[in-house]
Formats: sequence, structure tokens, C-alpha cells
Amino acid sequence: MQTAAHRSSMQVPIFKHVLCAMLALLLSACTRSSALLESGNYRAVLAVPGGDLPFQVNVSVDHGATVAVIQNGPESVRITEIERVDDHLVLRIPGYENRLEVQATEDGYRGDAVMVRPGGKTVRLPLSMTRHQSWRFFPSPDEHPSNINGRWAITFSSDGTSSPAIGEFTQSGAHVTATILDPTGDHRFIEGEVRGQNLLLSRFDGGSAYLYHATLQADGTLDGKWWSGAWHVSDLAAHRDEQATLTDPASTKMPATFSFSFPDLDGKTVSSTDARFRGKVLVVSLGGSWCPNCHDEAAFLLPLYRELKDQGLEVVFLEFEHFGNLADSVAANRRFVKKLDIPWPMLIAGISERENAATKVPDLGKIYAFPTTLVIDRSGKVRDLHSGFSGPATGAHYEAFKSEFTALIKGLLAETHQTAGR
Repeated sequence: MQTAAHRSSMQVPIFKHVLCAMLALLLSACTRSSALLESGNYRAVLAVPGGDLPFQVNVSVDHGATVAVIQNGPESVRITEIERVDDHLVLRIPGYENRLEVQATEDGYRGDAVMVRPGGKTVRLPLSMTRHQSWRFFPSPDEHPSNINGRWAITFSSDGTSSPAIGEFTQSGAHVTATILDPTGDHRFIEGEVRGQNLLLSRFDGGSAYLYHATLQADGTLDGKWWSGAWHVSDLAAHRDEQATLTDPASTKMPATFSFSFPDLDGKTVSSTDARFRGKVLVVSLGGSWCPNCHDEAAFLLPLYRELKDQGLEVVFLEFEHFGNLADSVAANRRFVKKLDIPWPMLIAGISERENAATKVPDLGKIYAFPTTLVIDRSGKVRDLHSGFSGPATGAHYEAFKSEFTALIKGLLAETHQTAGR
């Protein structure tokens, strides 16, 4: 028979074990909590060949989860996938295979932006994030900046070739928001400032990293450079022209009909002859999960698809990815689908080279841009084709395109052509 003293002596080690277990759980919780980013505003800077490429990051806690928001002009990129891997934090960019990898420092975080490039190669851009800094290029604005507000005709030159573009700059004091349109799309949301005669602009939205430096010359022109990450640089020359326009780009030929047959993300072959497309108005987009303008196009098509699907609209994306294997291409597209909740088929068509795309869809001949988008009527006839996509950063241009494209789709849905073409 156990005495009270004996029972008490047995309970001590049990109590110790329970206490140790509770402390372990608390320490584990503390470790998990400290693994997340500290809340606050950060001035983030990527190091590219042209110098510092700055942008803003805001970190907060939403319903118990850490959220980091990249602020790119009026665009917000919300990052919720944040985890500790070994001795660093990984922030995965929604919709892309790109990521930020950082470690804590006394004043913030240091690490890299890991950007996936063609062939599945990765490029690391050194990254710093400094806490409690809300400025972009300079801590205080220039009180007497030059005026660059308005519309500019731009020429980009690189490796002996040149291409036209239009810069649309909106200036308030020293602060500038902008976009640049080219014949196949736009540079999306850009932000920066004027310092004396110098214009500095940057963009990092998780999909691309752009830096622009230009100087206002005595004759009123701009002269400078544009860097895309660490892999491309172009000379930039511009002059004011409120009437500047772009000629139509060299366009992929518009075939009478268009056919395709590629695997979807579950490995099932989807073809243009499938019953789901028969007698429907079909939008086919050639693009890739790595392409920011393709993300803009998908976001544009989503409400249109939801509104008009029951009236006979179908959409399919033919994806040309950076990876040469199906598994990685599928994984990249699953992230794209998750970001926007894309409901239509995503087919893995090839690798992200325009020459490869041309061989995979020979009906089109040469491919000039991603995305390239076809509109096919109920009878299977191609009724429209355009190269590239200019998204919401282009303002009135985007609104005009939305109206025209929506009218085209609704007009084709109203037609009652025979469906012999499919």
C-alpha cells in the first residue's frame, strides 16, 4: 500500500514532464512567431546593374497570419505564403514561381529576390528591406523638380535594334506615376520621382523588376536607360508629343480556323474538337504563368467569362512555360490558377520561346508577343486576333479595349452560325 508521501514523490517527476512539455510547446510557438516578418513599413531595394531599384513593402497581421504587401504604384501584391526554410524566410509571390528569401538584420531584412528565367534558370537579385522607411528614391522630395508631366514618344534601343513606345507620366510635385505602352502591351504600373533634371522610376510587382533613369536635356528631350532585372538593358530617348501614337505591331497572321490539342494540368488531353467547345464562342490565349501581362489579361477575362459562360462563351489558355518538363510547368500554372481562381482549362503547350510556340501552333505562323489572343466564333472561324495586352495601368486605353472586346464577344454570341467548323 502506497503512503501519501510515496504518492507525492511519484507525482513530482510526472509534474516535471508535463511542465517541460508545456514549455516546449511555448518555445515552439515563440519560434514560429519569431520566424515571421515583423509588422511595419519597409523600404525594399533590389540591386540591379543600373543601381537601386526601390519599392515599398507593408507587413501586418491579418486574422493571426502574417501578410506582406508589395506596393507598386496603385497596385498591391498581397503575399500570404510566408514560411521559414532552414535559416531564412521565404515569401512566395502569388501566381509566379518567383520568391523573396530573407534573413533578419538589426534594421530589417537582407536576402535575394529569386527570379525564374527561361530554361528554368534562377537569377538572384540582392534585396534589402529597411524598417520604418516610407520613401522611394529619396527621403525628402525636391521642392523645385523639373516638369515631365504628359505624353512622350519614346524609342528604346538595344543591340542595334530599336522599338517605339509611349510614356504617359502623371506628376504631382516631385512624385510620378506612369506607364509605358509599346506595340505589344505595356510596362504596367511604374512609380518614382523627379530630382532636379533627373527622372527615376521603378517597378517590382513580383513578376518583373524594372528600373528607369533619364535626364531632361537642355532641348527638352529625355535621355537615359531602362533595365529589366539583371538580364537586359536598353537605351531610352524621348521627346514630348501629346499626339504620339503607335503603329500596329507586326501581327501574327489570322488563320481561317485554329486547332489545338495539349494536356491540361491533370494530364488529360484537351482539343479544339472537344464537345465542350462545339458551337461556342471561344477565346484562346497563348501565354505563360511567368508573364505579368498574361496575368492582367486573365484578370480582365474572368468577369466576362462568368457573365457570359451560360450564353456560350468558353476560354482556354495555351501555356508556354520557362520549364522544359511537364511537372514544373504544371506546378507553375497551379500557382497562376490559385492566384486568380481561374476556372477555364490551362493547357501546357511548350516552352516560353516564340519560335517554339510557332511550331506548336503552326496555324499561326510567327508569334510576336505573349499573350497572343484569338477569338473564334460559333462556327469555328477565327474572327479576331491581337498580339500583346495593355492592362489597367494604361487607363483610358484599357477602358476602350474593354468596351471594344466586350462588344465583339457579345456580338458573336448573338450570332447563330452553323457549327460545322468544329
